[in-house]
Amino acid sequence: MGGIVCHPSEIAEDKDAPIYLDYNATTPLDSYVADHMAPLLRTGWGNPSSGHTYGKKANGILAIARAQIATVIGAQPEEIIVTSGGTESINHAIRGSAFAQRRLGRGDHLITCAVEHVAVLETCRYLER
Repeated sequence: MGGIVCHPSEIAEDKDAPIYLDYNATTPLDSYVADHMAPLLRTGWGNPSSGHTYGKKANGILAIARAQIATVIGAQPEEIIVTSGGTESINHAIRGSAFAQRRLGRGDHLITCAVEHVAVLETCRYLER
């Protein structure tokens, strides 16, 4: 399965526009992805945790996506965790790992450095308390 590549010329009409290099913050949306997401954004926008019709539809869409991702990476659908972004993902991963290690009696040590993303540092400070 190949990756999706978005050439900078697809982002701007102006071929002389600067090349965007801040992919850690956000990335341009590939037209293939946008075309496949558009129908879901129009009709599958409910809260998947809600019991109403829109939520149930969104939950079904999310279940299909989890199953597809799990198949590609060799996981189980219930192992796929969907978050709202990087900070939530970092918090979930670091806290989950730290709490699991603590429960297993493997210690309370976490090592990081000052140049880490602020979300990493704040999560580590939280765990330090």
